[in-house]
Amino acid sequence: MKFFRSLALAAVLGLSIVSFGQQSNAERDFQKRVIDATKIYNDGKLDDAIKAFEKLRDENAHSVDVEAWLGFLYLRANRGAEAVPLLEQAVRQNPKNLEVQNNLANAYVAKGDLDKALDRFQAMLVMDPKMAEPHYNIGNIYLTKKDWAKAISEYDKALAVKNDDPFVWNNLGVAYQGSKAYDKASNAFKKAADLRPDNKTFAKNAGMMLVRSRKMDEAIPYLEKATEGGITDTTLALTLGECYSRAGRSADALKFYEKAKGSLPNSAPFWFNLGVLRAQNNDDKGAVEAYRRALTINPNDLDTMNNLGLLLYKQGEFAESATLFDKLVGLNASSGSAKLNFAASAARSGDLKRAIAAWKEVIRAEPGRTSVRLDLANALWETGDYEGAKFHYSQVLIADKNNAEALNGMGLYHLRQSHLPQAEAAFRSSITADEKYIPAYNNLALTLERMNRRPQAIAILEKAQKIDGEDADVKKNLQRMKAAG
Repeated sequence: MKFFRSLALAAVLGLSIVSFGQQSNAERDFQKRVIDATKIYNDGKLDDAIKAFEKLRDENAHSVDVEAWLGFLYLRANRGAEAVPLLEQAVRQNPKNLEVQNNLANAYVAKGDLDKALDRFQAMLVMDPKMAEPHYNIGNIYLTKKDWAKAISEYDKALAVKNDDPFVWNNLGVAYQGSKAYDKASNAFKKAADLRPDNKTFAKNAGMMLVRSRKMDEAIPYLEKATEGGITDTTLALTLGECYSRAGRSADALKFYEKAKGSLPNSAPFWFNLGVLRAQNNDDKGAVEAYRRALTINPNDLDTMNNLGLLLYKQGEFAESATLFDKLVGLNASSGSAKLNFAASAARSGDLKRAIAAWKEVIRAEPGRTSVRLDLANALWETGDYEGAKFHYSQVLIADKNNAEALNGMGLYHLRQSHLPQAEAAFRSSITADEKYIPAYNNLALTLERMNRRPQAIAILEKAQKIDGEDADVKKNLQRMKAAG
């Protein structure tokens, strides 16, 4: 998580004009032109002011005012390297001028000579120990050097002089963050944000650090402030959405995401989270749309493919869900859940061959998955591999001897082999294991009918009908048997 310091490492001070008692007419004219050039700068015309002072320097290369002002203007124009020699000369001629000292220190910073800048700021403190700015700027230098302890010390000294400077509080937060003192960082960032409620960077820093400190509820107002008026920061948007969700405010999270979607059209994580929120609010159609959008941005995101596949399966789009889960398996071959989801989708779309292959892979890796064995056994039965189905039904019963579905499967095998007593016993065991398992009642009735025990078969079907009066097979067979007498 990146935090931003104030835009400049130091507050550049303005410059006053040096006044001399006895001046010639030429000197007074030159001084007037210097004043006129400063007015150009004060009118906001930086480039024109630089040209004016450059012309004055060409006429008088030793003017303290011109050197100081031109150095200052170069600094304002991000031309720190050019500012340094001019400001160094100005300092030599007027060493007690704090404004020039400060600008030279800033020029060193701009040039990357941090140690020289440090010396200059410290010299300013010797000249005026009550100044807050040098401590702030020294702290910023130590911050750049990642010397967190010294940075914190300097910011504390600056705040002892000027306690209401939001930039100092913000950078103190950065220093505490660097030293992993996250609670102290949170408090410093909050102070900066509270002092400058219009500064979104400060609000973001406070909110993100409060999240880091697991203070989600407290973070929300700062994150809301940071997102006012438009969102361009994906991390910020995702974090606020997560805070809403963790605070149990899913409706607020969804409202925020719906409002923000136009600002983050190319953020796959954003669209994924929007899909999650829509699904949580029972908007499956909207969730599918969001997940599809996320996949157009990041086609190989595993979580998005998984969630979209599950929703498509839920909606009965089995062929498409199978395609997604097949791709997911290819990208994450070790995922047993992806293989199972593919198998389920493939089976429902009529591709039992590939479903069986996937189930077998899972069973080889996890032999104890009885529910998977049952799916595999049932699919093998559907494809006519009766011996394979019997094997897996028997394996389920070794692990769970009272599994009603596996007992029913063994009954079907015996019924197919015309082993009617064994079939009857298996179906009755299935009903004993689960008295509401209707397929076993129906299959037991068919077995009894083949054994010329139709009255008993009818009684079994009538009992099944009391349990589930809507089962179509039970209705059909009961009607047929009664009609046959």
